[in-house]
Amino acid sequence: MSMSRRTISGRTGFRRAATLLSAGLLSLGVVTSLTTAPAQAWDPVHTVMQGSPTTMGQTNGAVWTLEVAAGRIYAGGNFTSTRPSGAARGTGETGAANLAAFDATTGAPITSFAPQLTNSFNGNQGVVRTSVLTPDGSQLIVGGEFNRVDGQRADYIARFNARTGAFLGGVGQNGVDGPVGALAVSPDGSTLYVGGRFSRVGNAKRKNLGAISLVTNQTLPWAPTLASPTRNEALRVSALGVSSDNQRVFVAGPFQQVNGLAQQGFAATNASDGSLAAGFAGNYLTPPYSWGTAIEVAGNDVYVGSRDDFSPSADRTEGVNSINATTGARTWYANCYGDTFGVQVVGNDVYVASHNHNCGALGGQPELNPRTYLAIHALDRATGQLRPYFVQTDGTKQDQRSLLLSRALASDGNQLVMGGGFNSVNSSPQENLTRFLAGSSAPERAAYPTATAGPGYVDLRVRLGFDRDDVNLTYEVFRGWRTDVPLYTETRESVKWRTETFTWRDTGVTTGQKVYYRVRVSDPAGNQVMSVRTPDVTVG
Repeated sequence: MSMSRRTISGRTGFRRAATLLSAGLLSLGVVTSLTTAPAQAWDPVHTVMQGSPTTMGQTNGAVWTLEVAAGRIYAGGNFTSTRPSGAARGTGETGAANLAAFDATTGAPITSFAPQLTNSFNGNQGVVRTSVLTPDGSQLIVGGEFNRVDGQRADYIARFNARTGAFLGGVGQNGVDGPVGALAVSPDGSTLYVGGRFSRVGNAKRKNLGAISLVTNQTLPWAPTLASPTRNEALRVSALGVSSDNQRVFVAGPFQQVNGLAQQGFAATNASDGSLAAGFAGNYLTPPYSWGTAIEVAGNDVYVGSRDDFSPSADRTEGVNSINATTGARTWYANCYGDTFGVQVVGNDVYVASHNHNCGALGGQPELNPRTYLAIHALDRATGQLRPYFVQTDGTKQDQRSLLLSRALASDGNQLVMGGGFNSVNSSPQENLTRFLAGSSAPERAAYPTATAGPGYVDLRVRLGFDRDDVNLTYEVFRGWRTDVPLYTETRESVKWRTETFTWRDTGVTTGQKVYYRVRVSDPAGNQVMSVRTPDVTVG
């Protein structure tokens, strides 16, 4: 790894400071307390999305799945109402339950879309666990724990017109006979793959996995068999994906065998019959406890998110694998610890929804005490290297669902939408649903300077700020009201979980002079934030 990028400049001899520092010749009378920054971990390419959220409607319960299509954002989950951005609970409630739509431009709830999903077996409202769009974006297909939509039969799978929200009926011959946790549509739009906990697809016996023709509504031969659940987990399917050439179907969940062979939590199968695809290993994830939770197929790559609740060793495979979707060769593995629940590729970014609490192996946030979670982080699509992107959520112990962090991601290329269980995003109130627009956010925390006067000088100590979508920030020091030419400039790697400072000595002052200072922080995109001014100090 290269060292952290760091530059130093000033008006009175400081332009040579970077050179002197590298040569070990920097005078402590000029710049002091310059601690060595850690090795550079960050990919210098800026992420597509901003790290600060924009306006978005909210839900009063967890969001498990998201889609963006036809000018709408569709959210499915376990909630009983939605409300506008910024509204407190009980204000502007719509009553839209478990499946809701929001305007993709404004983020406002679309109140005309409020289907009633119910489960006639237990009398409960029907929770939505998963969703998928047809390749042309015209239909939204959802799955979960329901068998009725507006009183009409739809056994655990339902279709909607993505543009209007109109209910289009169930899928196949009476859907499936148990909860659905994963859906995927083939790129040619002909086949819907279904995963969950069921024993029938249409009129055919299928255990937890099956396929339905979207052309004929018939159950198809694809039928892999799963066995040997991971510890303390029910045997089921948590995620599905289909290769871009329609030839392979990827399966993830808490299983250890597929078709009688060892396949730890993830498997690649042939789309024709469910047999295991050649070239793919059975141990991308660490046995016996790791298992796949999320699958994203982009181009010729399949990205697999995973979790491991029990392995005590540091080599447990939580994080994201990038695997060639044709050959099975693993391109990279990004081992950030903390359960992964969603993966979304946008351009050259891989956004990861997770409980990330330790990316130290990649040079990112280490394990902290108290433990600090990132709800989204970002990786370079080609290399798996960390990109500077830090989204955080918060909740309360009194509301356990508010501690779920991020559970789902979706994007139309212009925005990234996140759903889950939380009460705030980046310390601002927002429940269970938020979104981020393309671009660059301004630094979130400004620098904080303090000044101490001495005989013929002033020492300025500056606490670094931080940015949600950049790490290399530039600090410009100004004396008094002028902000045209900085007295001193330094670029430092700045992240939220490290509180660091630099100290600069101003010798361009005279005895008895009363002065104050401000520090401007800029990110590489030119966004700026100015610090508060220091109290006046008098030079000795």
